Amino acid sequence: MVRQGIRGGRGPSLAWGLAVLLALAAPRGQAAGTVLAEVSATPDAWAWALLGDVEVRQDETFLTLGYNGTRPEQGIAPSHQFSVGVDHALSLHWLVSGAVSVGLPNTTETPLIRERPRRGLPALDAETSYGSQGLLLSAGYDSGGLAEVRYGLDGGLSLTRYPLGREIIARRAQQAPSVLFSREEPLWMARPSLGLRWMPGLRWELGLRGGLYLYSDDPLSVGQFTPQEQRALAERSAEASEERILERVFRRRIYRQLASGVSGRAAEVNAVAGFPLAPARFDLKPSVTYRFGGAVRGQLSYGFTRYVPGQGVSHLLGTRWTFSFGEDFRLWGAVALQVDVPEDSTTTRAGLGTLGTDYSF
Repeated sequence: MVRQGIRGGRGPSLAWGLAVLLALAAPRGQAAGTVLAEVSATPDAWAWALLGDVEVRQDETFLTLGYNGTRPEQGIAPSHQFSVGVDHALSLHWLVSGAVSVGLPNTTETPLIRERPRRGLPALDAETSYGSQGLLLSAGYDSGGLAEVRYGLDGGLSLTRYPLGREIIARRAQQAPSVLFSREEPLWMARPSLGLRWMPGLRWELGLRGGLYLYSDDPLSVGQFTPQEQRALAERSAEASEERILERVFRRRIYRQLASGVSGRAAEVNAVAGFPLAPARFDLKPSVTYRFGGAVRGQLSYGFTRYVPGQGVSHLLGTRWTFSFGEDFRLWGAVALQVDVPEDSTTTRAGLGTLGTDYSF
């Protein structure tokens, strides 16, 4: 069956409230779909998803919608992304998909310089805004059939625009804040990706996924202070050391905020995708899965991410366990260890946990 074969290897993608409405509106006996909810967390970051699909033409066409949210660090405003698309089965083996996504604008405020009333220096805050508009096209093949050895592959290409805005705001006690300057710069990102699956029997499955990130500009400079803006800050700064410390905080937040979007963490349902510290250049993820009968499945995976030049690499080792209760209901949990090795600072380690469930109707 196309739904169980080609589509079985990818996560569903429809917000469950809309899925229920569409299922109720569809003619009796012709509706089929899946709803999914998942939440992931580290000590400092959160990600959550409400996804699914609904069948609009039996075994051929599925409407997909979804919602994802991410908060990559305390003090950073959460991002909210919505998507809508269509999956269409060309045959028993081929599936093509298309989707558009919109990330709602959000604003994060970062203190830069404290007020110095005796010296007549105002406090300076940076407000950064972030959103996205994206397009994803993909195709997948599954050998299917009753053969003992099966395989599958899929490829995709996403194109996303990120409008990055920033403002420097001067604040004085008992006075209205004033905007010193305001800028907005667009960053375009294209991500080709490829996935392979090989199933040598009924219990084992080997997988390999990878993606490349191509940017229209240096993601470490877009949205940052220009030389003119830095001079304006220096003129209002009482202490150069304080300025440098607060500017480093500002840069780290920009990198984390942008990385969570361009990495696909906010667009993929992946229990061990991790929370990157900076925009990526490429990533690679091999995995091995074993089925303990029809009810339990365990997966071990390793993820390697090369960040853009100057930001180092990331290693992610995780395991995910799925428990099926009949054909309609599943629960899963995952744990992972992420180790980031920056080029200009110390190695950091973080644990990641995920809980999720899906239901087919």
